[in-house]
Amino acid sequence: MSTLTALPSNVPVILTQTLNEFVAQQVAEHELADETAYFEKLAEAEHQRKIRDYYEQEVLRGLNSGPSIPFTPDFWDNIREEVAQRLQAQQVEKTA
Repeated sequence: MSTLTALPSNVPVILTQTLNEFVAQQVAEHELADETAYFEKLAEAEHQRKIRDYYEQEVLRGLNSGPSIPFTPDFWDNIREEVAQRLQAQQVEKTA
């Protein structure tokens, strides 16, 4: 059994023959340039999954944080106003 670790791109990764064949098959099926492109695709997919999981948890935390609030036009106007105020305050802090 092999262990795959993050290595510099010039260091080869040793895989079992079965895994090596699988990677070669994936490269061909997805019309990728080479094995490096496959591993980059895997890393990017994992990164996107973690981002999605983070935002999903934040949404759930928000949903469980208190009573429901109707999303009326006034609600969205208030949100936009608050965002504008925060952005303006950040700009003032940067110039100070």
